Amino acid sequence: MINLSQYFTKIKGELYKNISLAPLTWFKVGGPAEYLFIPKNKEDLIAFLKQYPAEQPKTIIGAGSWGSALAIALSDKFDQIFLITKNKSAIDSLANQHWALSVPFGKNISLTDNFNVIDKSSAVLIATPSSSFNSVLDSILPYLNMKPIAWATKGLDPHTGGLLHETFSQKLPNYHPCIISGPTFAAEIAEKKPAAIVVASMDEGTRELWANIIQTKTLRAYTNPDIVGVQVGGSVKNILAIAAGIANGLGFGANTQAALITRGLAEMTRLGVALGAEKITFQGLSGMGDLILTCSDDLSRNRRFGKELANNINAEKALKNINATVEGFSALKLVIDSANQLKIEMPICEQVMLVTQGIKTPIDAVNELLLRKTNQE
Repeated sequence: MINLSQYFTKIKGELYKNISLAPLTWFKVGGPAEYLFIPKNKEDLIAFLKQYPAEQPKTIIGAGSWGSALAIALSDKFDQIFLITKNKSAIDSLANQHWALSVPFGKNISLTDNFNVIDKSSAVLIATPSSSFNSVLDSILPYLNMKPIAWATKGLDPHTGGLLHETFSQKLPNYHPCIISGPTFAAEIAEKKPAAIVVASMDEGTRELWANIIQTKTLRAYTNPDIVGVQVGGSVKNILAIAAGIANGLGFGANTQAALITRGLAEMTRLGVALGAEKITFQGLSGMGDLILTCSDDLSRNRRFGKELANNINAEKALKNINATVEGFSALKLVIDSANQLKIEMPICEQVMLVTQGIKTPIDAVNELLLRKTNQE
């Protein structure tokens, strides 16, 4: 067990060891806490969180390419990373390396399908597809014990149609929601190529803590209080990447891609602002940055999915060909339903949905966009 008191020499608040929590709770119950810190102010709390020792293991839930890449990136910084898979067969199939990554797992990355490793961890990061987000929260709740938790999942909750922070707050009302997002391909993160990422939370201490955890020598973290905008950017950009893939698959050029990215950004911004986001967020890493990345490179599975559709392959077969989660496809109907409820125009996203439903061919969808009534930019 780590003696935390040796790490916190510069704090101004009070740090207690083996103190009863009963006098501090509403019902006057509670056993002894290993440590209890009472900060003097917000700045003192942030300083305390930043000094939290690296020796404490971290847990990442989700051993897909993204979760595996984050585990590899953070394994140089922390002594131990627990990487939770969905079952034992997934551990066997992964062995020492995720098939989509060129970098093997380090010796300090432990694969497991048991959530009880969270008991040994100081922080928990969810990196599962959005379809699993709801059930993962239910599964980990008994183990959290107020440990810091964040997610690196992009998309909407298919069970509610809402943003993930809404689901999070409903299930974990005593925790501060925090999302990690931005223009990052898993393969390049695992290879430790320089990149930047955004940590968004309405709580300053939470986002500072996670920025400190996630930042490495090659991954720079920026913070943003606009958790709504960061989520909208991370969800809508995947749909627009499908559109970019369709355009590329049809043989269109750089002019088309520039138009799609620019007008797609306008759609993303309109929806985000209507949901309560700040317009400026979409000019940053989680908006424009992530959109440019996802629309421009075939490392994006959403873009590859769009290229499959351009060859008049139906959505079901295209998904099988990609053989990985396509978050843009999962988010499509949810985004369009939200836009319709808010009376927001999202013509590019609408045409993508019609193509995936087989209602329109890719070329008909392009013509529909080009023949729309002229609008002011």
